[in-house]
Formats: sequence, C-alpha cells, structure tokens
Amino acid sequence: MNSISSVALALAVVCLILYRQMQPRPLRENPFKLPLILTVIGASDAYSFVHSGGHIGVGEVIAAGAGLAIGIGLAYPRAMTTRVFPGADGRYVRQGTAATVALWVVAIGLHVLIDVVVPRLFGEHSSAFAGSTTVLYLGLVLGAQAWFMQRRVAIHAAGSGAAPAGVSVR
Repeated sequence: MNSISSVALALAVVCLILYRQMQPRPLRENPFKLPLILTVIGASDAYSFVHSGGHIGVGEVIAAGAGLAIGIGLAYPRAMTTRVFPGADGRYVRQGTAATVALWVVAIGLHVLIDVVVPRLFGEHSSAFAGSTTVLYLGLVLGAQAWFMQRRVAIHAAGSGAAPAGVSVR
C-alpha cells in the first residue's frame, strides 16, 4: 500500500472509530476483532515499506515509539470517559462521550505532530514511514482502549457482584 492509500485508509478508520465511539453498542465478549484486523493490516503495511527499501531514520523510530506510547497512555482515560450502562435487553452497553472523542482528537493530533516534529529535530525529512505505521498505531491504541475497558468492567463486576457490570459505570 502506498503512503497516499495508507493515509486515506487511516482517515477512513479514524472517522469510523469516532462514529462508533459515540454509538451505544453492546459490550462484547471479545472487543479485539477490529483492533486485531487493523494491527495486522498496519504491520503488513509497515513491513512492506521496510522490505521495499524505504528509509527509516532514528528520529522516525523515536517518533513512532513516542506517538504509540502517548496513544496507549491516552487509551486509559478514553476508556474511563466511556459510559457503560444496562441496555433494554439486559446486556450492558458502552457509549463514548464528548470527552472520549476529544481524547481521540488529542491523541491523533499529538501523533501527527510528533511524526512531523521529531524527525526534523534529527535533521530528517518526513518519509513515508509515518504513513506506513498509522494503521498499525490505530489498531494498537484501539486495542489498548478495549483492554482498559474490559479491566474497568471486570473490576466493577467483581466489586458489585453483578455480571458483567453494575447499573452504571461512569
């Protein structure tokens, strides 16, 4: 996949993520399906970039690591800002809030800023490496948010004796 198609895919995924965050959706047994698919696609894209001889500088590696660390770090507060409540059918439902979306925007904005600024601090010009790792980034941080959400619900369920979560986890 070239960098233009990687960016287009990443933008489409971001729009899907933001839309899905705001929709009330039942909690799932395995919320890792989409993150796993995105991670595999992103890893494949990054591998293709490296395998085709794409240049990767030290600044780009640092930027990728820092961006991922910040994205995963912000996954926890995103999980905490997501409402969890019983649905009409008795299954528990999750729904993001404006704060959840705001944290996504901050995480993505910081990711892009780091991808641009850090390589330049090392005298590197932006390459397609940042674009080739964007979908991988989205898969990993979405997976981290799902993991934090599962931990949150499990802790609440253990404390309240309810399954899978209490009346309202806010």
